[in-house]
Amino acid sequence: MLVLIRKVLNYKKNIFFLFPIIFSCYNSTINIKNPSVEFEKKIENSILVEKEINSKALSHFLDGEMYFSQGNFSMAVIEFQDALRYDSSSASIYLSLAEVFLRLNKFERAEETLKSALLLNDSKKEVRELLAQQYLMRGDIDLGEKQYLILESTYPSDIQFSFILAEIAYRKGNVKNAQEKYWNIYIKDSSQVQALSRAAELSKINGELEFSFSAFEKLVLIQPENIQFWKNYSELASNLKIFDKAIDGFNNLARLSNDDPIIKERLGILYFENNQFAESDSIFSLLYNNGEISPGILYYKTRMAIIEQDFDSAEFFSSKQIELFPSEISGYTNLALCYINLSNSDDAISILIRAKNKFPNNFSINYMLGSTYNSQKKFQLAIESLNSALKIDPDSRSTKHLLANAYNSMNQWPSSENLYKELIRSDKMDAQALNNYSYTLAERGLKLKEALNMSQRAIQLDPDNSAYLDTIGWIFYKLKKYNKAIDYIQKSISLDPNNIVVLEHLGDAYMKINKIEEAKLYYNKILHLDENNSRILNKINK
Repeated sequence: MLVLIRKVLNYKKNIFFLFPIIFSCYNSTINIKNPSVEFEKKIENSILVEKEINSKALSHFLDGEMYFSQGNFSMAVIEFQDALRYDSSSASIYLSLAEVFLRLNKFERAEETLKSALLLNDSKKEVRELLAQQYLMRGDIDLGEKQYLILESTYPSDIQFSFILAEIAYRKGNVKNAQEKYWNIYIKDSSQVQALSRAAELSKINGELEFSFSAFEKLVLIQPENIQFWKNYSELASNLKIFDKAIDGFNNLARLSNDDPIIKERLGILYFENNQFAESDSIFSLLYNNGEISPGILYYKTRMAIIEQDFDSAEFFSSKQIELFPSEISGYTNLALCYINLSNSDDAISILIRAKNKFPNNFSINYMLGSTYNSQKKFQLAIESLNSALKIDPDSRSTKHLLANAYNSMNQWPSSENLYKELIRSDKMDAQALNNYSYTLAERGLKLKEALNMSQRAIQLDPDNSAYLDTIGWIFYKLKKYNKAIDYIQKSISLDPNNIVVLEHLGDAYMKINKIEEAKLYYNKILHLDENNSRILNKINK
């Protein structure tokens, strides 16, 4: 019986060329023999272990190895088969023959040969590994995976099999399984940084952002100069709104990238989102003064100026953004916002109309235009713009609220009622819709019991809202329950003492119970705030 043990064949194989899997995460030296280079080493290191020397089997085997090294695979097959005629008990000869069949793309013959080798020695690692590889070469992923599972179980210390199985799981679409496999590799051996890195990447792909972030948090500690790790760490922290860590991450990225302006801009945005306005302004000012001009830099320079109520600077930066980047919508909306803060509604409307002509299907522009018209009491124009906004975003609750108010101002009650009912139907916790709808009913003296029910629900949701307290008071007034009305309206005034409408409601309620002096007291408070209020003057004269 002849048993050939070839020490040179180190079967820590890499199957990059066998199977399109990302094995860059595991650096193992893998090949199916390099014929021209390995031949002499193989001969030198071949050891003949024999119980009964068979010189003919050895001779054919060595000739087969020589032909293999020369690339003469057909002759190699003949010699290895002749060797098996003289010694059919050698798993090593079967292994070499299978390798030749793989070179000739004869996968089924290779499989048969390797199975024969396993029958002789089922624990021979090189044979089973080559069998697994040939399955992958021919696309039989499940069969290949089965062999690698056996290898992993048989040789638990050989971590390459766990790497390969993890990538097979990924390629089969089982991202979660692959992620867990890589994580377990790292848990067993914390030196396997590439396994941790791959687990982090896959968990990110799988949407497990918290897990991915915790993994990258470990990785940046292990390799603090790895810019790719910091990029992932920073982006994940930003997405998860962990602003302090996102800021730390982008500071490290800036350090590693020699203060790349794009990274510095992201850092400035993070400071802004974290309400660290001084730090944000410092970064954007430095970028701008260094000649870096982008839509983002000009946008945040404008936002900072508005926060600081420096509207001249806000106007300058937003106008510059429109000039240099006319396709950026934020320049127009920021300039309009600047004019609104300056109580210059006409200029705000002018720039918004200009923007609407350029971006007719933009929600923000149509909404801002409708809101500005509404503040100018140009309700019909407000209705037109708000309806345009609602067509763009049919689910916008703020648009529906504002549009309902505009309809109320135009006494278009059916339209406003439809909106209020829709708002309440889609969200029974919408206190504003409950209050506003009940108030419009009270004003018209309609469905007062229904109005009272809605008003009570609004107050349950927001008990210290002065407007809601006035509404329920006014409903009680309409129900001729004047003392209850006075109780609620007084609570409203205690929260908002200078609201002219509420002061008038309280005066009217006192008039109904013949407390003339108390009524005059509140009417006079109104005149102190609005001395030309003709309606109140008439009430006092009566």
